[in-house]
Amino acid sequence: MLARFPRLGEVKTRLAPPLSPAEALDLHERLTRQAVRSARALVVTGEAKAELRTDAAFQRAASEWLHERDIGYRYQGTGDLGDRIALAFHDAFRRGAERVIVVGSDCPRLSAPIMRDALGRLSATDVVLGPAEDGGYYLIGLRREAVKAAVPALFSGLPWGSSDVFARTLELAEDAGLGTALLKRLPDVDRPEDLLDAEIALRRARVEPGARVSVIIPALDDATLLGAAVTSARAAGAVEVIVVDGGSRDGTRRAAEATGAHVLDAPTGRATQMNAGAAAAAAEVLLFLHADTTLPAHACRLAVSALATPGVVAGGFSYSVPAHARHARIISAVGRARGILGGLPWGDQALFMSRDTFTELGGFPGQPAMEDYELAHRLADFGRVVTLPDPVITSARAWDKYGLLLPTAMNLAVIAAYRAGVDTHRLARWRSRIAPGSSTR
Repeated sequence: MLARFPRLGEVKTRLAPPLSPAEALDLHERLTRQAVRSARALVVTGEAKAELRTDAAFQRAASEWLHERDIGYRYQGTGDLGDRIALAFHDAFRRGAERVIVVGSDCPRLSAPIMRDALGRLSATDVVLGPAEDGGYYLIGLRREAVKAAVPALFSGLPWGSSDVFARTLELAEDAGLGTALLKRLPDVDRPEDLLDAEIALRRARVEPGARVSVIIPALDDATLLGAAVTSARAAGAVEVIVVDGGSRDGTRRAAEATGAHVLDAPTGRATQMNAGAAAAAAEVLLFLHADTTLPAHACRLAVSALATPGVVAGGFSYSVPAHARHARIISAVGRARGILGGLPWGDQALFMSRDTFTELGGFPGQPAMEDYELAHRLADFGRVVTLPDPVITSARAWDKYGLLLPTAMNLAVIAAYRAGVDTHRLARWRSRIAPGSSTR
């Protein structure tokens, strides 16, 4: 990513006026931080490495400016914009990269999914371009096989800053015999008329007080328990409850429809089902609730309040089982200890996060087990994750059926095996031995 180092009176000068120099500097900083946040999402998920290239003379100055971990800081070099873009590509490919994208910091609607899409397209084409509404481009990507032909052809002699940059770059790519793919057109922030849309886009990463909450419930053969989960979600303040059925054979779908929930179908697997529910959700905050779990009173308000706290990106609730369950106190204590020792809530603690955070991180990873554990750790790398003291109540049916020791030992074994790198399909088979009615629990 290329960005100017923040110096008063030297950034976003075309917007001052109507902005004051201090306001222009603030806008530049917020744009840069949002772009870096999106790039960091790809680092957290293991999809890419990221670096910020500035015109600061010392790398330490850029690092102290943002205080962002997981990204590198480099000097962007001298010359015009084409020279600096070319240098960024040369440096990255020299360090062994196979696919590289270069983005600017003045496109507020640039996001991790767009960067993810660009990297994916480079598997099949030489050049990827993200056209900007002002006639330039907000992203350009190259793959290693094309770099020798692309760098000298695409970055020399262009009228940088004009409305012809994108069109001229396409012509140069065609003349050089390079295949191209185009992303969607997005607005930059270069003119006063761009400011309103920029402010709207810059708010996407924030959760405002009063934000709405969609509750998403993956279900599979949960007809006897689902009604309580949906009822608790409505009582907790959800604006919608989405039940995603994974192919139940016991009347789960009918039970969900009877509650008035919005019912979807998806292939079996909690990750797949929850991702499908998130895609259909309408609210700004997503809360993922297991079908055998009920929420505490005011859970949605509590989740929104937590997410509105600066630095908090996600959370969950304390863990408990019904008081009448066998060994209820021990099971609840073990569940709470798990969260304290691990420092993170799990899926059976009703994970919640903003829609933007969920989308930036790519949702739940598509694996048959430990998807909640993996996403929770990605969230923790992305920001602060909190566990609220109010407890959810989760069914103790595995303990009721198998006793105290076997489910507890199996859960601990699955965690240890996952951290040791055991295949998640094998872990899913292990868990199915203590999960009534489902091979995915």
